[in-house]
Amino acid sequence: MKRKIIYSLICFASLGLFAGCYNAIPEMTEEEEIKVVRYMADAVLEHDVNYQARLLSEEEKAIALEEEKQKAERLKQIEEEEKIKQEEKKAENTPDDVPVSEAQKVYTVDKISEYLGTEDIAYEFGGYETLDKYPKDSDSIGFAFTASDGNKLVIVKINASSVSGDAYVDFITSNPKFKAIINNNVKVPSSKVPLDDVLNFYSGTIAAGEVKQLVLIYEIPEDTLIETLDLSLSAFGKDSIKINLQ
Repeated sequence: MKRKIIYSLICFASLGLFAGCYNAIPEMTEEEEIKVVRYMADAVLEHDVNYQARLLSEEEKAIALEEEKQKAERLKQIEEEEKIKQEEKKAENTPDDVPVSEAQKVYTVDKISEYLGTEDIAYEFGGYETLDKYPKDSDSIGFAFTASDGNKLVIVKINASSVSGDAYVDFITSNPKFKAIINNNVKVPSSKVPLDDVLNFYSGTIAAGEVKQLVLIYEIPEDTLIETLDLSLSAFGKDSIKINLQ
C-alpha cells in the first residue's frame, strides 16, 4: 500500500513539474528530468522511512536502515559503472588529435635545424602526397605501412642535406615530435614506422653534397579534404613551434 502511495506521489510531482509548472521551469533534457524525478523519489522515500521508523522496533529499524544503505551503495556502484562506460564510449569516438594552439611561434622549414640544434643539416619541404600504403612500390620491397579501414596516409617529404662535410643525425635518440596540422584545426601525431627514410626513425650519416629525402607519415580519415598543411615540432622539453610548409 505504501509503495502505491509513494509511486502516486512521484507521479503527481512529476505531472506538476512537466505540466502545471511548464511556464515557470524551462524545458529540460531527458537526463535532467531523470535527476529531478530521482530527487523527488528519494525525498518521498526518506519521509516514508522516517515515518515507518516511529512504528518499527529497534531490530526492524536496523534491518531497514541496512537495506537502505545497501540500496544506496548499489545505486552509487551503478552510477560509477555508467560513468566509466560513458568515458570509454567518449574515448572510442574521439579522434587521436589535439587542438591547435594559437600561441605557437611560426617558423619555416629551414628553422628545423636551429630548433633541433643540428645546424650542419639543412631542411627543405619537398611536398606531400596521400596514399593507401607506404612505400607505394612495397610489392618489390616486401614491407609496407598500410592505412587502416576508413583512413588514408599523408606522406610529408622533408629533404635533408649536409651544410659542410659529412653530418651524422640521430632522430631515434632525440625523438622529436612532428605533428601535422590539418586545415589549421587539429594536430595529428606522426606514425613511427621502422623504415630507413622515415624522419622520426632515422639515424645515420648524410654525406657532403647529398640530399636525402626523409618522410613523415600521418594517418587521417579518408574523407578529410586537406586545404592547408603545416607541422608542429617539439623536442627536448622546449615549447613547440609551428613549421609553415606553404
